[in-house]
Amino acid sequence: MEWTSGGGDTYTHYLIAKYAFKHPEHFLDHWGKPIFTLFAAPFAQFGLKGVEAMNILSGIGAGIFAALTAKELGYKYSFLAVALTVFAPVMYMGIYSGLTEPISSLILVAGVYFYSRKKYIGGSVILSFLILCRTELFIYFPIFILFLWWVKSLKSAPYLVAGFLLYSFIGWPHYGDFFWIITKQPYTDASAVYGSGNFWHYAESYDQFIHQLLSVLLAVSLIRLILELILPKFKITFQTKVELLVISLVLSFFFAHSLVWWLGAGASAGLVRVMMVIVPLIALLSLKALEWKWLTQYKLVVLAVGCCIIYTTKKVAEHLYEFPKNESLEVLAMRQLDPALINEQLGGKNLFYYHSFLAVYLDSDPADSTDGKFFFNYHFYLDDLQSGDIYIWDNHFAAREGQTTLDMVLESGVELIDEGAETWDGYTAEVKVFKKL
Repeated sequence: MEWTSGGGDTYTHYLIAKYAFKHPEHFLDHWGKPIFTLFAAPFAQFGLKGVEAMNILSGIGAGIFAALTAKELGYKYSFLAVALTVFAPVMYMGIYSGLTEPISSLILVAGVYFYSRKKYIGGSVILSFLILCRTELFIYFPIFILFLWWVKSLKSAPYLVAGFLLYSFIGWPHYGDFFWIITKQPYTDASAVYGSGNFWHYAESYDQFIHQLLSVLLAVSLIRLILELILPKFKITFQTKVELLVISLVLSFFFAHSLVWWLGAGASAGLVRVMMVIVPLIALLSLKALEWKWLTQYKLVVLAVGCCIIYTTKKVAEHLYEFPKNESLEVLAMRQLDPALINEQLGGKNLFYYHSFLAVYLDSDPADSTDGKFFFNYHFYLDDLQSGDIYIWDNHFAAREGQTTLDMVLESGVELIDEGAETWDGYTAEVKVFKKL
């Protein structure tokens, strides 16, 4: 199956990981995410499918840690957390990718698991690497500190900066700045490129990342927790504290992304896939809905209910995403190009492109300019083209991130030597190869 999800981000993350041993600075690349690159680099040597294998293992691992945490909380249906995690639509789709969300979800739920076992130092060390997985996860650290204060283990709070300090020292010689993790962030207000939208965008898209069954279980769990908290004789136990930690992590992430998308800030593209990060926690919390005596008293009932839920979640995921799938329109369009023809026309000159899949397709290292093939992450001026140079334009990255329209290219004195296009449901993905006259 050639298909992979995640679009251009998948290919860029894969390329950073693939060539990390050749270019060690890639292990400190903000956009590539240091922790993802660290774990993905060995897998990437086996190709894109190797990175997908790592993400599949991360998704399954996140489900296992969710199940282990549920067991620590005394949930009888703890084993269901694995299925609810892996078969949540956004995770089922997203693990076939080179995206950073699966390993982020794994580290997050693993840290929560250690907290649930009262291994606060170990949990804090694990969670300290979250900021190196996905930048927005810095919002969690005040919540972790409050939790540690609540369980009377504030002495474990300093360990929450272990990952930051370690990588600050590692990257200091390269960046010449001890605080490079903060000061070298590549993200600015990118609303002009990525856009903005309705504050309730993610709420309205709930069925794309958690299906209806999981939504019902989650709602019942939340209602039950609220009712428990307001009962006069209810006493807050350690289990309650962990449950409130989990719900705080879920809601803060959800509403932070909703706010950023609404404001058009933080390079948010409104992508539902970011919710993969909290899926294991949602799966964990939803199991509270099943903690009734009549559902947990008999093993046969537990087995029957568990099998029904696993079957349903699996069928829902399969219904939404039938495999094998075709590659994206953009990739299908680029596969129509003839690499041999392009290399022949290149003739020792330079080649410029925007779409990261072209580096995979042309077997080019984007960070190595010695082959004359240049990958542009930033604005490219057509005036920089010299006679004989080749420029590959696509109507996604070149047009949007590169701010280069097709008319601009045609007016710059070029000839068309190859092209590809795919159309589906009224949208056409185009890629055109031009040679400067």
